[in-house]
Amino acid sequence: MKRQTLVEHKDASREVRAIYDEIREIMGSPTVPNFLKALGNNENVLRAIWSMTKHTMIEGEIPSLLKQLILFKISINAGNGYCTALHGHAALNLDPTLSYDDLINLSDGKTSTKLPASFQVAIKIVTQAALQPKSVADENFDFEDQLRDEGFSEREIDELMAQAYFAVMMNTFIDSFDIPWESPFPPEAG
Repeated sequence: MKRQTLVEHKDASREVRAIYDEIREIMGSPTVPNFLKALGNNENVLRAIWSMTKHTMIEGEIPSLLKQLILFKISINAGNGYCTALHGHAALNLDPTLSYDDLINLSDGKTSTKLPASFQVAIKIVTQAALQPKSVADENFDFEDQLRDEGFSEREIDELMAQAYFAVMMNTFIDSFDIPWESPFPPEAG
C-alpha cells in the first residue's frame, strides 16, 4: 500500500512551488528531495520540515561533513535505508578521500585516521544521544565536557545535539512514509 504521494513541482500549489523553488535554490539542486516532495500536499508541514532541515543541516557552525557523518551513523544504526543513502552520498561527495567502507567502519564504532578526533567524539556522543537518549542524561556521563575538551563551543554543542533530534525525527518520518530513494546508493563496498 502506498503511504505517500510525491508532489512534483508542476502539480503543486502556488505556495508549495514557492517553497520548492527556495529548496532548489538553497540546495543548489535542480530537484527537490523525495522526503520533501512527500509533504507537498501540506505547505505548513513542508515549510516546517524545510525550515528545520535548512537550519539544522545547511546553516550553522558545525562543518557539513561532520553533520552528514553523524546522520549517516544514526541512520544506518536505526536501519533507515533512505537516510543512510542520503547522508552517506552527501558525506562521500563532501570528502572524496572517504570510501563507503570508511563510512561502514565509522558506523561500527571504529576510529579513522582520516577524521579529526573531535569529529569522532562528536559522532559517538550525538549517535548515543539519538539512539539511547537516557544514557546521556546520566550524571556520570558529561558529554558537554567531552565536547568542550575537543574544542566545541556552547553554540556548537547545541547544534550538535540538534543533530540527534533531527535524525530521530527524520528517520521516524521517512520510515513511516516509506519514502523511496532518488538514485542508486550505496556504491559497491571495496
